[in-house]
Amino acid sequence: MRWRTAVLSVVIGALGALTFGPAAQAAKAPADFYGVVPQTQIFGPDLQRMGQANVGVMRIIMNWGAIDATSAEGDNDWSGIDGIMREAAQNGVEVQPFIFGTPAWVAQSLDNRSCSGFDCGTFAPKSPEAIAAWQKFTSEAVARYGPGGTFFQENPTVPSVPITDWQAWNEMNSKSFFAPKPSTKQYAAMLKAFDAAVKSQNPSANTILGGIPELAGSRKAVPGDEYLAEFYDIKGISKSFDGVAIHPYGSTIKKVQSSTELFTDVIKQARDKKVGLWVTEIGAGSKDGGNALNKGKKGQATLLTDSYKYFAKVRKKYNVQAVDWFSWQDQTEAICAWCASSGLISTLGVAKPSLKAFVKLTGGVTG
Repeated sequence: MRWRTAVLSVVIGALGALTFGPAAQAAKAPADFYGVVPQTQIFGPDLQRMGQANVGVMRIIMNWGAIDATSAEGDNDWSGIDGIMREAAQNGVEVQPFIFGTPAWVAQSLDNRSCSGFDCGTFAPKSPEAIAAWQKFTSEAVARYGPGGTFFQENPTVPSVPITDWQAWNEMNSKSFFAPKPSTKQYAAMLKAFDAAVKSQNPSANTILGGIPELAGSRKAVPGDEYLAEFYDIKGISKSFDGVAIHPYGSTIKKVQSSTELFTDVIKQARDKKVGLWVTEIGAGSKDGGNALNKGKKGQATLLTDSYKYFAKVRKKYNVQAVDWFSWQDQTEAICAWCASSGLISTLGVAKPSLKAFVKLTGGVTG
């Protein structure tokens, strides 16, 4: 996402409206405004279908612990990300990663955590040595997948669609993702190292905060707007990021809007006029009942349409760069009560009303 070239993107979007005719909504935002988040493994056919649907951005986890499994120098296994990058580039989809998941060797040996295997992943790096390892990995990732990166040098036939937006961690206001408990001071140390690594390899890239959900009333989390306000109070921290990312889940568009405005009010109070806003997760399930975010098939499609129209309307006011729908495809087992049916397509790949609503906005086809 090159939001510093927003004027060009708007022009391109306007030209797209002339091409697609009825999909006038597509003219209101650039192509990379419309994103998705997979909750299942992604294969070539998925990216082909995303390309047909005019998905502009796909947000993925870049799992530090899985890629950098040992402390040995040069042991990074990039094969999984390479495959995604290859297929995404060939289908015109930008990749937007969030780097997350501490390797066991970092958590155990450098931070002395009592954890094992992938259970160590949520223990965010804390000691200077652990943060140095985090910074090193980030630098290596940007060097590989940024403009002119080694991935593109090794794959000259792959279209050059480099990663330009880098997200640091995920939902760090919740101890479910930032163990043992949220800490703005610890995250600030991580972010400074992360931003330095990103900019050392690509000075024009965007450093984005981990996605922040509101989660008011949760025993496991600090309310998102309170966390962001406390974070902004750290002297000079705004120099270390280009974007704030939010997860404004809500069962109605009014709740989505209310959650969003809690965050934008904080940004306004911080007088951070240049920062971009990324909605790196928003969604609902297509099942009926059992949870407020289970909206039924028609309700899911309606909420998707209303959400994108809302963010397109306030895009310039809040400097909204992308809106990523969670998720691309349903799965039988999921991480939350409504997530299993949150996809635009079913577990069998059948297009749901929500996918039809999505392509009506983008000018794509369901495939």
